[in-house]
Amino acid sequence: MNDKSYIVFPLRRIASTIYDLLLLLGVWFLVGSIALGVKYLFIGEVTSLHPNFGMALVILSTWSFYAYFWTHGGKTLGMAIWKFEIYSIDNKKINLKQVSIRFFINLITFFLGGLPLFFIYFSKNNHSLSDLLSKTSYRKI
Repeated sequence: MNDKSYIVFPLRRIASTIYDLLLLLGVWFLVGSIALGVKYLFIGEVTSLHPNFGMALVILSTWSFYAYFWTHGGKTLGMAIWKFEIYSIDNKKINLKQVSIRFFINLITFFLGGLPLFFIYFSKNNHSLSDLLSKTSYRKI
């Protein structure tokens, strides 16, 4: 394990995620309001968005949220509150490929109720599946 690595166990990751989800709720409201406003400007009526379009907006805005915060400072506000940040194993700035891998693996983890987080207890360096696949780790701040 890298000497700068910091093991972030599931409870701390979940608490950070809950904090970030509260922030994301505001982002989703903003994005949805903008989408409805644009629809009103071009169509002239305010109706609901198509469910597939709405889900695409949610996924894209969530990915953008994490991509921005992980590439600009290495942490979201929830991660900062719990005093850890993300970095690339090769000590470079985390890139969009790593962000995308982490995001989609974490999305699967979320839909599986957090069960893949218990991979931490069985991996050699106490890394989660998203840590291993994206070649990232955490450090204490």
